[in-house]
Amino acid sequence: MPGDCISFLLDCNPQLVLASQSLDMNSQYFLVPVLAMLACGGLKAQNADTTPSASPAYSDSNDEHWRHHHHAWIWKKLGLTDAQKTQIKSIRQGLKGQFRPALAAVLKAKLKLRQDINANSPQGTIAADASALATAETQLATVRATEFNQIKAVLTQDQQKNLDDFVQKRQARMQERIDRLSQPTS
Repeated sequence: MPGDCISFLLDCNPQLVLASQSLDMNSQYFLVPVLAMLACGGLKAQNADTTPSASPAYSDSNDEHWRHHHHAWIWKKLGLTDAQKTQIKSIRQGLKGQFRPALAAVLKAKLKLRQDINANSPQGTIAADASALATAETQLATVRATEFNQIKAVLTQDQQKNLDDFVQKRQARMQERIDRLSQPTS
């Protein structure tokens, strides 16, 4: 069985022939998974080079992708018109000058806190870092709330109701998680 696997891999990737010729039987059992990963990695790399991504969301020019991708399905579910999409894009663009620095401040504060924790810094330093992180997160939350309220104003009443339902379900899931975490451990 392992010999069949190696033969298949060698047929798929002839560059592995030289490596396999010097292997004894025991090492072939060990190296089958390694050779499989090498062969599949080569195929993946070849596939990535020959076929460009169909999704424009992964292009370098689309800064909004990572910021809103995890909730993209709710915007699709709301059935936005082209005019609403344009308005929402305009709102996001308008707040981009506030959002990016606020997000950068949060990330910098998190990085500093993690570095000080890893460096076994004094409690006072870690407390100051945590306070700086809280301040940065407050600023980011304020920008996000502004964005959310402006976007919500663009929606119809039915769309607002659907969005409110989504928000309530998300809050209920969060409360369930809080309740589970608040239970005494056994």
